[in-house]
Amino acid sequence: MDQFSTQSSTFNSTNFTCTTPLLWTNEATENRRARLIACIVAVFTHTVFWLQLLFCSSVRQQSMQWIYAYLVTDILLLMRFFFIYIVRITATECEPTKLWFYFVCYVEATVDNYLNVLEVYMLLALNICRYIQIAYNKNVYQLHKKLLLVTHITMYLSTAFSFVIQFAVKWARLDIIFRDSCQVTYTNIYIQVFNIITAFALPILLNVAVIYMSARHVRLTSTLQRATHVSAREKYNRSLVIQFLIFYIIWVSLWSPNVVLFQIAGGGILTATFRLLNFIEIALDPLIIAALDVRFWQAWQKFGRYVRVEIVKRGSTAGRIGPTTTRVNVLSFKTVQQQTTNM
Repeated sequence: MDQFSTQSSTFNSTNFTCTTPLLWTNEATENRRARLIACIVAVFTHTVFWLQLLFCSSVRQQSMQWIYAYLVTDILLLMRFFFIYIVRITATECEPTKLWFYFVCYVEATVDNYLNVLEVYMLLALNICRYIQIAYNKNVYQLHKKLLLVTHITMYLSTAFSFVIQFAVKWARLDIIFRDSCQVTYTNIYIQVFNIITAFALPILLNVAVIYMSARHVRLTSTLQRATHVSAREKYNRSLVIQFLIFYIIWVSLWSPNVVLFQIAGGGILTATFRLLNFIEIALDPLIIAALDVRFWQAWQKFGRYVRVEIVKRGSTAGRIGPTTTRVNVLSFKTVQQQTTNM
């Protein structure tokens, strides 16, 4: 009998005492305290970022779809953590239903890795689209809308299909540690190597290759134009390459240890540390993206001007002497608002 069946039979045993199998022990809860703090910080940073998207039309562009898809996976990772955390500290049932028990366990064991694998391929898709924009001066978001839609759907379904197949043919199994964790373990070294290649090595190498091609194109173009002048387009392309390179270095440093260790080890202090790094990366993602992309800087500047005008308007309205002062402030406020909308 395999480990999955053993855990299942233990769960259904007639001698099963009230051990509240879903409830974390005090030690398990304390081990996740740092991750909880990181996730709370991440909720704040992501909320500020998405409020910017809500109020600033200038950052609602098709060319940013991969960035937003990536950030949505961050939100889903946070939702997954808070769901598991709340269930695990409040589940006091002695014998929860089998369906609920295994649903919680599978969400805890698989969703984290599924979303992390999606993120690496989303960044690869973003990088390829930017290379086409830099090298061929083509807007793929306008020219290939259907292809991008198919790419999104294929990415989500193929990754999920890979997980389902591995469980169906028993290459992967659920390792249940009552009152502690539910983890995925693999039955042979071949599937571990396959997962490391497809979830880590292959997309990382492809991303490095595309970054190199983009940087090489920008360098060669700059060398050819150095005798005359560097165009605004070339400056923009150079900034795209530098922005993505900085973000990718930070992201790989914090993201990759958790993904690699997921394939080769199920628990321990090292796993907890690397998962904490993963959540720190989630908290930093909106800050890094907003700091490196000039469109977000411009949106914040517009928003700052709007706030200043609003403050001046309210102050002038409260202390106005005649209608002329109020009228000037109203005209000034409308002008700034129009510039923000047209950006």
